[in-house]
Amino acid sequence: MASPLPAGSLKLFNKRSFSLSQSGLLLLTLAWLLPGLVGHAPWKGGDGDHFVQLWMLMQSGAAPQSVAATPPLYYWTAAATAWLTSSFLPLADGARLASGLFIGLALFFVARAARVLYGSEAGWAAALTLLGCMGLLVRGHELNAATAQFAAAAIMLYGLVSLPREPRGGWVLGVGAVLMLLAGGAAEAALFLLLAGGLMLWLADYRTPSARRAFAWAAALALVAGALWLAYLTTQGIPFARAFNLQRWIGNTGKDPFYYLSILGWYAWPAWPLAAWALYRSRRQWKTPGVVMPVGAFLGLLGLYAFDAHPAEEQGLILLLPLTLLAASGLFTLQRGAANALLWFGVMLFGFLGLVFWVYWSAHDFGAPARLASRLIKLGLTGVGEFRPWALGLGAVVTLIWVVFLARVQRSPLRPILVWTAGMTFIWALLMALFQAPLDRRLSYASVGDVLAQQVPAADCIQTHQVRNQQRILLAYHSGRMLAPADIGCNWLLVETRRREPLPHVSTDWTRWWEGSRPGDRYDQFHLYARQRQ
Repeated sequence: MASPLPAGSLKLFNKRSFSLSQSGLLLLTLAWLLPGLVGHAPWKGGDGDHFVQLWMLMQSGAAPQSVAATPPLYYWTAAATAWLTSSFLPLADGARLASGLFIGLALFFVARAARVLYGSEAGWAAALTLLGCMGLLVRGHELNAATAQFAAAAIMLYGLVSLPREPRGGWVLGVGAVLMLLAGGAAEAALFLLLAGGLMLWLADYRTPSARRAFAWAAALALVAGALWLAYLTTQGIPFARAFNLQRWIGNTGKDPFYYLSILGWYAWPAWPLAAWALYRSRRQWKTPGVVMPVGAFLGLLGLYAFDAHPAEEQGLILLLPLTLLAASGLFTLQRGAANALLWFGVMLFGFLGLVFWVYWSAHDFGAPARLASRLIKLGLTGVGEFRPWALGLGAVVTLIWVVFLARVQRSPLRPILVWTAGMTFIWALLMALFQAPLDRRLSYASVGDVLAQQVPAADCIQTHQVRNQQRILLAYHSGRMLAPADIGCNWLLVETRRREPLPHVSTDWTRWWEGSRPGDRYDQFHLYARQRQ
């Protein structure tokens, strides 16, 4: 089933031992994973949305009713990582480690699947290609419930490719289906099980008695677990559609059947060109597991996601997995010209971006160039003109490591994707080293929460008007004050207005106390009122 690949492709920093090369690749993986996971408050957008869901879950005591409309697996895991790290990490940082955990699981199982399909050295090729995908970079470093589906899908794919080889492949496929169900991906779990059934009909490798028994165990495990989960939630009064997250496929709000296909050009780079090359090279070997399984998974997911009523980038992570598997096989047959083009494109692109980041750091910390410094002030980055020696030190270390890596990386079939992924890691780590603190003040509601904490006594509550749910909960988290949407007994009132929206009429019982917004935010304005004393 596996296709042998060229030997000697894992020489990373020296020639002394394969184990040291493995250590270097693991260090690169950790260097990609860790920056940006901790050290900042929940940011506006997906990070804040998922933190709000988590905080509501933790406040409710993790009752099933509170997670039925959301994927419970991710939030239970995030609550666990937050609790385990509560003695030394803030809640948001500890919870965000769950995303790192699920990304790590996805890397491990996609590498195992590639080893089964294409040979032992394809494992690191798949992992590095997946880490190098541009769509994973931001989504993999934020609170993101889709990472649980991402990991479960990788487990199911490993189970799929293992069915003809070992009996435990069925158990892996079944456990992956259960995890996918708990992650909110009932439709994806059903799709992968149907794909397994199709492979039984299409490929001779899957028509053995052992493969059929393994698939039967997987399907039985998934069906029993699904029935038990549905029965349990039914006793809690949860509708069928919510129990299986089917509202994602119901309705036409924002539906765009070509959304995921339209973003793949940048989202799945550089996996998709390598996958296309692998398909071209295998054009006369279509009826092999290494081609049929990833192609079937990718096309099936594209067809399923055409019916997604609420398409979003974070939901497209699973599409990267089959493309990565194909890319892992294509990497080892890449012609020298194409390999050198990918390598030098990565060196020049990330070298240029690194230079740009350093210029912006100079504008932020030294105020020079002056035009860039004024631009940063307009964008809402605070502390412009204040030198931060720790940012300089961290950025210099990150840059030096990347330069030394480029100087010492050795020639091998893995080198193009290795240089590309190291460049992605360098740019992300440099961005976090130089700008994480200013970005945190710009993208979080911590500054507004600090104002509320200073202005409003700890024992008082704040009535809100027109404050959206996410902002209200994040402000409550940052300020430590209770924000009630309709509590007329509060001595304080917080009103939110949008850009060009007039301030609503406020009774004369209230006195304007403060108004402001997040640094650089031109759209959301907050107005704090105090009740007049009688």
